[in-house]
Amino acid sequence: MQNLLNITLQDDNSLLVTSDVFALTVTDESAILALARRFTRAGDYKSLHPILKNNLVQWRRAVAKEKNLSAFVIITNTTLFAISDRAPRTEEELRVIPGFGPSRFAKYGEDILAIVEDSLAQERVQI
Repeated sequence: MQNLLNITLQDDNSLLVTSDVFALTVTDESAILALARRFTRAGDYKSLHPILKNNLVQWRRAVAKEKNLSAFVIITNTTLFAISDRAPRTEEELRVIPGFGPSRFAKYGEDILAIVEDSLAQERVQI
């Protein structure tokens, strides 16, 4: 049995999410954005901070290669996109992002905050 997921934008800007098993209407804007992030490849996602997104993707690849792990084990696309959109500058701002709790912060938090600072500086230079 295949459970293909179909997502359709409705006239009222809600999303109709269907499969051969269920149908769901999503009206909450944050849930719609979360769905969009979840089903988007990193290269296709249009972040609010594209330099930051690209730097995070490169960092994640390097860490995954070094640890011989899948990139998604390091950090999921959904979390990576949320970080690239919000550009957290403190531990508190980073830790409220879904998927980034104490354990992940202990492993990667300082690196990510440094990447955010460097990336925002690169954006200011380009403006």
